[in-house]
Amino acid sequence: MPSEGLLFKEDVILSWMRDRFLQDLVQGRKDTGADLKENLSRLNLNPYYTYPALALLEPVSTSEDEHEKILLIERMRDYLQRQVTGGVVVFMDEQSRIGLLFSWVSKEFLEAIQNTLSQHFSLPVNIGVGKPCSHLYDVNQSYRQAARALHNKFYRGTGQIIYYSELRRYVTFGEYPAESEKELLDALRAADSAAEIEEAVGVFYQGLLQDGPIDIKTMYELTVRLLIAIEKKLLANTEYASAYEKFEIMSIVKMQTLQEIKTYVAHFFAGVREVMAPDQKESHRSIIKKTMHYMEQECKSASLQSVAQKVYMTPTYLSLLFKLNTGKTFIEHLTDIRIDKAKELLKMAHYKNYEVAEQVGYQDPRYFSQIFKKKVGLSPSEYRESVGK
Repeated sequence: MPSEGLLFKEDVILSWMRDRFLQDLVQGRKDTGADLKENLSRLNLNPYYTYPALALLEPVSTSEDEHEKILLIERMRDYLQRQVTGGVVVFMDEQSRIGLLFSWVSKEFLEAIQNTLSQHFSLPVNIGVGKPCSHLYDVNQSYRQAARALHNKFYRGTGQIIYYSELRRYVTFGEYPAESEKELLDALRAADSAAEIEEAVGVFYQGLLQDGPIDIKTMYELTVRLLIAIEKKLLANTEYASAYEKFEIMSIVKMQTLQEIKTYVAHFFAGVREVMAPDQKESHRSIIKKTMHYMEQECKSASLQSVAQKVYMTPTYLSLLFKLNTGKTFIEHLTDIRIDKAKELLKMAHYKNYEVAEQVGYQDPRYFSQIFKKKVGLSPSEYRESVGK
């Protein structure tokens, strides 16, 4: 009788083979001969579908660590494989998204899947759904459509089920709206609060979309041009005038929704207002003090993005101010806080190592152990033994 370890290894290998086979299928790399259904059956996968279709799922993770994001996707995939029935096939695609191959007649199950995942993992889940196909070997078309539908979360927002058939065509955008930029600049100079800045930013983007959605790449380009132009006009005589061009562009193009961009832009201008404050140095010290307080209180879930929102600064400006005032980067200081808290928890016998890792914000115990040993010189277990003597 095979050992438990061997069975586990065989399961891992089978999952890998299934993922590889389905990745080739949805990319159109598989031969479309008569052996397709036979190959599916050999991998213990359902070979029979009534109008096959593809859906792509991705969680809205707040983690900035790519390793942790992939681990989350793998846990979701494993959880879904235990939950789905009716011949639905679950796999991971080459972009580390969860794919679902299913019969179009049962598409209503997607809403239940989304709710189950969101509740179990306490995260919103995006789902893009392609159109049904007549034949299984054409499912690569549905896969491309699902990917495009998932990309449209940029406009639809997070936690949505987006069908390719519902997408609107992008309209061609004309010249850069210089007049709208001037109106926004005037509104920023007159604003008395962060709420007024947010409202002015919303009006600007509403004007961009008055004729319909525009290409997402164009939206990124317009946002970058807007921020560069207004920053130069507002911060021409300050020591932070070059900070944006070096850092902000990459931050913008990584954003996945229009709402995220609008929030970022509003916080950016709120940060500009802080930089322009009459008592600038005192204002900065106050910001750093508040930042450290939030990092201490919320070290488990704190991130540069989340703390920046609380102190009404853009992440880039907060990162710059933090380094200038403390000599350490935000992540370095947050890591120090987490390791110090982990040391205190490790002194308590009733906490296991993986529980300590979760308490201080690390979902992967192995990654936590690596960071802890790098900082302390001992592994968590070694440290626990050393303080227990």
